[in-house]
Amino acid sequence: MNALARRDALYKHVKCAIGGWLVDSERKRPGDENGVPLRAGQIGRHRLTSAGRIARILAFAFGGTLILQGCDGTTYPPYRYKETVVVETPQGIRTGSTVIEVRMYKEGQSNPFARGAIHGQFKGEAAEVDLPNGRALFALLTSPSNYGWAKGAYQMLAQLTPEEMAQPYDPDNTGFDIQYRRAMALKGPQILPRMMPSAAPSHEPVSAYPWLVTFGNMTDPTSVRAVDPDNLAASFGHGYKLRAIVLEKTDEPVGARIQKALVWLNDYRARNSRLDGDTSVAIKSNDLKSNLSSGDFWVESY
Repeated sequence: MNALARRDALYKHVKCAIGGWLVDSERKRPGDENGVPLRAGQIGRHRLTSAGRIARILAFAFGGTLILQGCDGTTYPPYRYKETVVVETPQGIRTGSTVIEVRMYKEGQSNPFARGAIHGQFKGEAAEVDLPNGRALFALLTSPSNYGWAKGAYQMLAQLTPEEMAQPYDPDNTGFDIQYRRAMALKGPQILPRMMPSAAPSHEPVSAYPWLVTFGNMTDPTSVRAVDPDNLAASFGHGYKLRAIVLEKTDEPVGARIQKALVWLNDYRARNSRLDGDTSVAIKSNDLKSNLSSGDFWVESY
């Protein structure tokens, strides 16, 4: 494509985007990938393309998430799934559930800079499991390896085979269509696998689980602590074990209960603050409280 053709294609793409899908959703913490193009099977932190960086800048300027898309792409029907976290405790099984709504879009040929890229958005809240010791376990909307975990979790149940993932590069990303159709065809409760294959054949499998956290004091966001999904006893004591995370398609509405459990959540969301109280763009510490924000617990709208 020569320079003139690229200019015309970009003009057409931006013109379509301005008249198309400008999503005014809540701002996420810096680095959030809710809406950044993903390829089927990817789960890690993804390097942004130049177009992606431009989208981020525009999103920040507009105070929302701006998704640039062409006019000939594919909009997939939105769906909801129920996530249930099952925990074994000394007093028996305890569960906590949440409903998450997802919508996906694939770029078409009118966007030569991101043809075949997948955009995903979601709304919902973290699953909360109330434990008999007075503590609570939260399964967040994100994971340590994937800020957009909630939008791709259900598709993880229908991963491509190694042979399918090894196919030559496909600019139209038909692999996502295969994965999406398989996921939508699933019936009944599905146990989320503990691990999933990496998109890169040379990489080790990665966790398919969301971030699990707890609080030393529910009224103090800085008391957040990570919970090892393979060793709940380290956080809660003898007899505590994660039995399963179960996903199932549902028609139930998206809930809004978590702000009652975490009374500070609305204020932190309004200030676009991380749990350490910092509102700056730069993340200054590797501490968990410096890397989590209200968007990890609650996304009210697209």
